[in-house]
Amino acid sequence: MLKKKVNHKILILSIFFSFCSANTILDSDNKKNNCIELADEIERVFDEIQIEAYESEIYRTYSYVDATKLDYVNEALRINKIGLDGLDNVIANYVISNAELQSVIDGFYNNFLDSKNANTALEKHLVSINNIWTIQDEVQWWEDNQEYSIKFWRTSDEYRDLLSSKSQNTLTPDPDFVVSASYPKGILRKYCGSL
Repeated sequence: MLKKKVNHKILILSIFFSFCSANTILDSDNKKNNCIELADEIERVFDEIQIEAYESEIYRTYSYVDATKLDYVNEALRINKIGLDGLDNVIANYVISNAELQSVIDGFYNNFLDSKNANTALEKHLVSINNIWTIQDEVQWWEDNQEYSIKFWRTSDEYRDLLSSKSQNTLTPDPDFVVSASYPKGILRKYCGSL
């Protein structure tokens, strides 16, 4: 009797594990395995962030003469979330077997995660001081909290290359560059071999 119960439990467990394994295989089979589409989707997330920043009324009216304000930090966190959520979606929906595109994703994701951490710390501080501070106070905060400095944000060569490729290299920058016809597209496709 005990042997039958044990065998019955083993059978149920093996069915359960077979079902779980089958689901895992199905999940990975449902991911898209197309290098060009993956490259375009990563770039779409990057471009969406650029457009959000371009269209942001808060970013447009922010003065670099004033100390950073809470609404500016919250806007940075909002746009940051769009980037992280977009990359999570890419990771969930695509097979990433291309080393260069994986490096773009890693550099992009880690850079935005570090930015989020810095802005979250800054947000917490601004709330604690009722959002009232001077440029000197801000400089001092960054001096005291250097671990959040952009110079320590993680990135990758491939992500830096994407940033560079999507930047204007001109003495007279076009403020509408990210929505202009001259804004570069298809930059990451180069990692997919010959087209």
